Amino acid sequence: MSNNQNEQQTTQLTVVSDDGVKLFVHVWPCKQDQVIGWVHIMHGLGDHGARYHDTAQWLNSLGFHVSADDHRGHGLTGVEQGHVGHMADHNGWHKCLQDQTLIMHTLAQQWPQPLFVLGHSMGGSMATHWLQLKGRNWPQLRAAILSGSHYGAPWLFRIASGIAALERARQGRHGHSALVDKLTLGQFNNRIHPKRTVKDWVCTVPEIVDAYIADPLAGHLLSNQFWFDYLQGLADLSEPDGMLQIPNALPIYMLAGAMDPVGKYGKDVAVLHKALRLSGKQDITCQVYPQGRHEMLNEVNKQQVRADLSAWLMQYVVKGAA
Repeated sequence: MSNNQNEQQTTQLTVVSDDGVKLFVHVWPCKQDQVIGWVHIMHGLGDHGARYHDTAQWLNSLGFHVSADDHRGHGLTGVEQGHVGHMADHNGWHKCLQDQTLIMHTLAQQWPQPLFVLGHSMGGSMATHWLQLKGRNWPQLRAAILSGSHYGAPWLFRIASGIAALERARQGRHGHSALVDKLTLGQFNNRIHPKRTVKDWVCTVPEIVDAYIADPLAGHLLSNQFWFDYLQGLADLSEPDGMLQIPNALPIYMLAGAMDPVGKYGKDVAVLHKALRLSGKQDITCQVYPQGRHEMLNEVNKQQVRADLSAWLMQYVVKGAA
């Protein structure tokens, strides 16, 4: 592991995976005398950890250390790999899950505080899958936060992965399918009128959308292999047996915008909430904000979103933790 400091007081760590990939992790150490917890962020699709700087600084002000990695095929990790938008040639989703375990194990050696896992969008799915695999064996884990998540029937994701497999056979692993893009991200702006940009679905705040569009490490094309691995991962984590593996007593906080197309305008959020309940989860809080779009932590009412999340977080921290 190595690190370097930038002018915004954000530290970048690099952790090398078992298969030799250099994983970049953005960390925001809390400088307060009393650190009450640690939030690890798993970012979304076509996203990267540095975009969570504002959220991280807010969490710092509450007394939390914060970390956010750049997944394979994303951000600085993707640049280092030489193929942004492509996780791996084989089994990329599960390699990303293994990366999360390695990163959190590494950081836990210096941050012993209670751990809160925050997953946004694809990262919410990644967090859910990680909880299924590791949640019962991670004593430091205190709670989970799922932002802008989606959920569906496993068979539907397997059909979609089959389409990605056909496109992979036609174009190759690194190819970019216009068909898959149209069936997924291509429909997200449909309900917005009038449309200002093709990424209006991200947020109602123009400055956030413009920064997203201008960011060379955000909103990039995704490979056929990426879509195949991701959709297979969604199918696996959505199986009822998978949901049963998440500890029943683990507190889970869900937040989403009612106008978020990723969560099918609240429908997927309700389905995920029901799936968690049916699998025995005992402590679930769900906040759906009217008129909110995909990135609620960046929305026009983010102060209310933060206040709600802060009130929930403070129920589960140990005051005065070293």
